[in-house]
Amino acid sequence: MTTNKYQHWGDRIVDQILEKPLPDNHIYRIATGITPSGRIHIGNLREVVTADVIYRLLKEKGKQAELIYLADDYDPLRKVYPFLDPKKYQDFVGRPVSEIPCPCDQHSNYAEHFLEPFFASMKKLKIELKILHCSELYKSGQYNEVITQALDARDEIAAILSEYTGKEIDEFWSPFVPICESCGIMTQIKVIEWNRQDKSVSYTCRHCNNSGTMPIKGNGKLTWRIDWPARWSFLDIDIEPMGKDHGSKGGSYDTGKEIVRRVFQKNPPFPIIYEWIRLEGMGDMSSSKGNVIAIEDALKVAPPDILRYLIIKATPKQRINFDPVKQLLAVFDEVDNEKAKRRDPRAIELSRSGDFIPIGIPFDHLINIVQIAAGDPKKVKSILQRGGYHIPDSAYEELKNRCTFALNWLDHFAPQDIRFSIAENMPQSVKSLSEGQRKVLGKLSSILKNMMLNTSLQGTDISAEEIHQSFYEAAKEETGLSVKEIFQAFYTALIDKTSGPRAGWFSKTIGVDFVQKRLYQASQVNIQGTLENAK
Repeated sequence: MTTNKYQHWGDRIVDQILEKPLPDNHIYRIATGITPSGRIHIGNLREVVTADVIYRLLKEKGKQAELIYLADDYDPLRKVYPFLDPKKYQDFVGRPVSEIPCPCDQHSNYAEHFLEPFFASMKKLKIELKILHCSELYKSGQYNEVITQALDARDEIAAILSEYTGKEIDEFWSPFVPICESCGIMTQIKVIEWNRQDKSVSYTCRHCNNSGTMPIKGNGKLTWRIDWPARWSFLDIDIEPMGKDHGSKGGSYDTGKEIVRRVFQKNPPFPIIYEWIRLEGMGDMSSSKGNVIAIEDALKVAPPDILRYLIIKATPKQRINFDPVKQLLAVFDEVDNEKAKRRDPRAIELSRSGDFIPIGIPFDHLINIVQIAAGDPKKVKSILQRGGYHIPDSAYEELKNRCTFALNWLDHFAPQDIRFSIAENMPQSVKSLSEGQRKVLGKLSSILKNMMLNTSLQGTDISAEEIHQSFYEAAKEETGLSVKEIFQAFYTALIDKTSGPRAGWFSKTIGVDFVQKRLYQASQVNIQGTLENAK
């Protein structure tokens, strides 16, 4: 088959998958999942969005498909993570995360504390998941047959692991680890014997010195490198995205392929190996380190279509360096503006969640206007319309949503130099301006006053460029100052900062009359006195 290199990566992968002929009624099962040990973040989102792309494209081609999400809630808590109370959780290390208390006491267990907001986010992202909890699969006995197969093939599996990893396998190593019935811990267990007739294992616990015999049903789990191919087997998984660590040479996919073929007599799923998402300036995201942006938090600053597009535009093997400042603003505009240079129309199609309405307003522009309007959507609309943007009534709700995203972005991610508010009264910092700076503000005020008078007589309007040029005109009369110092004085008087939005546009947006009066008042402030007369 000839593959078009300009196809979207999802189309190319699905073409590869469909090269293998299967019956028309075959249901393609795509699997994804995670251990909910901490907040589920946008790094984890890459896997589930990648799976969703394949799911959507298979459906687009008329195939039956299921997107299965396996919540690995029967995995043990590995340690007391930095975000946990050591006094509360030290004794729970080594127990399955489905069997320990919720950190906020509002959920049925620790795992659900992190899964609930994740599944809520999936609904917003329009990702249709068939959710399976591994704790329930083990407790219901659905794993029993593969556990039996794995224990019977213990030596063969040990040989595969040794061959691929180069590690020596301990004589007491077991593919299945029971949970100690005394202390509830599963990470310090030594399996002594497998009784196939009774479907039970005998063990000793190094943690509490307990010994016992436990039925395999619901009383333990397969270790990861065996659990993964086991679920491929009994769930008939056809396709699975995986991080580069699992897909690397000698990784768990390599061992899983051998185990699923030789022990479970099934074929491994089609692998889609993806790179991790790095948080700009902080490295790879990690729930255990707390170095994350949780998906529910990301959805507060960007609509679902934007987050989906961020991932879907890049090929799975491309690293995504997530920058919530520059990159997020750029991606916002690629999705919103049909004429954006780097826009990927196919990625846009696959990113749709059904709610996003393009309104053609650059997000960085909206961020400035939202601050000028103090977050009021009606004022934002009015300012935009004065600036030449047409906002129909049908788009007003989307504009309101966009204002909320902008405000949340300002709260969560905006650098200090981007944040501002119009000072209601003269800022105290005006007193720190030099005499030359205050004089030039007076000159600027006079220039603006003359401009307003002339345009009023002529029935015209002052342009942002004319206002901007007035700074250079004022600078000619105060030769001891740089233009930079004049701009600093201007922003100090208006927003109590030394920088801000482009001065000409900013003045027109907040009102030239207001700016002219404020600059005059600032020019009158006595550095030795008070600001009372300048309000």
